[in-house]
Amino acid sequence: MNPAKPAARSLSHMAAQNVRRGAALALALALLLVFLAVLGVVQHAQLDQRFQTDLEVQARIVADNAAATVVFETAAEARDILGALRASPAIVEAELRVGAQRRLALYQRADEGPPTLLERWAGETELAVPVRAQRDTVGQLRVRASRAGIWADLLRFVGTATAMLAAALLLAWLASWGLRREVRRAERRTEYLAHYDTLTDLPNRETFRAALEQAAEHSAAQPVAVLVINVDNFKQINENHGHAVGDRLLCELAQRLRGLLRPQDLAARLGGDEFALLLAAPIDEAAARNLAAQLVALLPVPVGELLPTHVSVGVVLLPQHARDASAALRCADAALVQAKRQGKDGFQLYSAELGAAQDARLRLEQDLRAALGSGQLRLVYQPLFDAEGRVQSLEALARWQHPQRGAVAPAEFVTVAESSGLIVELGLHTLGLLAQDLQGWRAQGLEAPPVAINLSSRQCRQPQQRQRLLDTLQRLGLGPQQLEFELTEGTLFEDLEAPDSMVALLQQRGYALAIDDFGTGYSSLSYLRRLRCRKLKIDRLFVHGVARSSEARLLIEAIIRVSQGLAMQVVAEGVEAATDWHCLRELGCDLYQGFGLARPLEAPQALALLQAQAAGARTLIKVPD
Repeated sequence: MNPAKPAARSLSHMAAQNVRRGAALALALALLLVFLAVLGVVQHAQLDQRFQTDLEVQARIVADNAAATVVFETAAEARDILGALRASPAIVEAELRVGAQRRLALYQRADEGPPTLLERWAGETELAVPVRAQRDTVGQLRVRASRAGIWADLLRFVGTATAMLAAALLLAWLASWGLRREVRRAERRTEYLAHYDTLTDLPNRETFRAALEQAAEHSAAQPVAVLVINVDNFKQINENHGHAVGDRLLCELAQRLRGLLRPQDLAARLGGDEFALLLAAPIDEAAARNLAAQLVALLPVPVGELLPTHVSVGVVLLPQHARDASAALRCADAALVQAKRQGKDGFQLYSAELGAAQDARLRLEQDLRAALGSGQLRLVYQPLFDAEGRVQSLEALARWQHPQRGAVAPAEFVTVAESSGLIVELGLHTLGLLAQDLQGWRAQGLEAPPVAINLSSRQCRQPQQRQRLLDTLQRLGLGPQQLEFELTEGTLFEDLEAPDSMVALLQQRGYALAIDDFGTGYSSLSYLRRLRCRKLKIDRLFVHGVARSSEARLLIEAIIRVSQGLAMQVVAEGVEAATDWHCLRELGCDLYQGFGLARPLEAPQALALLQAQAAGARTLIKVPD
C-alpha cells in the first residue's frame, strides 16, 4: 500500500503536461521561424528586383549623358560624368569605353579598406549598358556593384520583423499571464478534487479504492485490514441542528481519525457520513479489533452541549476475508450493517456467516430484479368490510412465486426491495398489475370498489420518483375512483413538511389516503388534524385481544372518537376472533379487516366475492365463534 500514490500520479500528470507544453512551444517557435524564413525570401526577392532596377536606371542615365563625350573622346569630361556615381554607395567600379574595347574613363570607389565579411559573402553584380548617339552605338558603360546593401536591408527587415513579433509575443504572454495563472490554479484545484474530499481534506473514495487495489495485490505477503466507519443518526443531526453543525462534526471526526493512525495507514472519506481506514502491514485480527474498539470509544464528538455522536464500524481482513478491493468493501459494508443491527455504537468483524447472509440477500435481489420482468409477481386482494359484512374496499398485496424458491414472504422481498432501491420499480410494477386486474374485472361487467395499495416512503423521496409515480397513474388510468394509498406513519411524517410533499400531491389530485399501522410509529394526534386522511387503520397489535383488555378497549375507543371527529373512517386490522369483532362493533369502528373475516384472495376469488355482493348477497363474512 502506498498512500502517496495519488501524489505520484499527480506529479506524473504534471510532468506530462510540461512535456506537452514544451512540445507546443517548440512547435510554435518552429512555425515562427518558418514564417520568418518565408517572409525573408519574399523580401529578398523584392530587394533584389529593386536593386537591379535602380542599377539599370542609374547606368542608363550615365550612359545617355556620356554619349557626346564618347563621340568626341573627351576623357576628362568622361571622368567627371562617372564621378557622379559616388552618390550610389553600391557601385564599386564603372568603366566608360569607346567602341567595345578601348577604355575612355574609369571610376573606382575610394579604397576604404578590405571588404567586410558581408560584402564578401553577398558578392557583386556586373552590368553593361550601350552608349548611343542618335541610333548608333558609340561605346559601352560597364558597372560593377556590391550586393551587400541588399543583404543589409534584408537583415534590418528580418531583425525588425523579429523584434516586432517578439514584442507581440511578449505582450501576448503578459496579457495571458493572469489567465494562465488561473488555469494552473484551476488545474491544481481539479487535481485536488479528483483525489481529496474538500470538507475534511481526507483522500476521497477513488483515492482510497486505488490504494486498496494496490494493497490487495500484495495482501498475500502483507496482510491489511479495512475499517468502514459510519456516524450513527447523522441525518437527525443535520435535520435538527443544521448542516453547519454536521460539517463541523465530520471535520472533527477526520482529525481524530488522523490522530489514531500510523504513518503507513490511510484514512479517507467515502462520502456523506461514511469514512474508511486502510491499515497496512503489520496488522492482524487482534490489532484490527483493538483499533475498532478505540474508534468506538474515542470518536464520539460533542456537538455544542449535546450528547456525543457515536459511530458504527465494520472490519474486514485481506486476504482472509477478501482478495480484491470490491470484495473488501462489500464485506466491510456487510459487517457495518450488522454492527448497526446490533444497536449501533459498536463494531463488527466480518465472518463467513455474514458473507453467506450477504450472498443470499444479493441473490434474492437479483431474483427480484428478474421477477419484475418475468411475470412471477401477482396481486392478491384482502377485503375491508363494514359492520354489516359488506365489502367497502380492497387492499392489494404483492405476492411472489419464485420458480425455485417457491412462495417468497412479502416481509422478505419488500425489505430487500427497499434497501436496494428496487422498491420504486416494484411499486410501479404493482400499479401495472392492478390496472390489468381492474380491466379484467371491468370486462366481466364489474366495477370494483376502490382498491388500496401500500406506498413506501422510499418510492417518493426524490422529485423524479414522485413524478414517475404521477405519470404512471395517469398512463394507466388509475384515478381516485379506482385507487387509494396506504402510508405508514413514517412515510407521512417524513414527507409532510416537504414543499412538494407526496401527501399534498396525491391529495391535490383527489386520491384518498389512509394511515396504515397507526400506533406503531409516532402516534401523534396533532398530525391527524394536519393530515386530513380519509382512513386510519389501527394496528393489529392493539386490535388482537381488545375484548379482554380494558386498556386496549379504552385506547381504541379514544382513537375512534378522535378520528371520526376529524371525518376519518377507522379500520381495525387483524380481526380474527369473534369477541374482538363484536367489541369493535360496539366501539363504533367503521371498517374491519383480518383473517377472521377473509384472507387475501386471488384475483378470480375476489371477482367472485364482488359478483356475489353485486347479486344481492346480504353478508359475505362469517366470523368464527
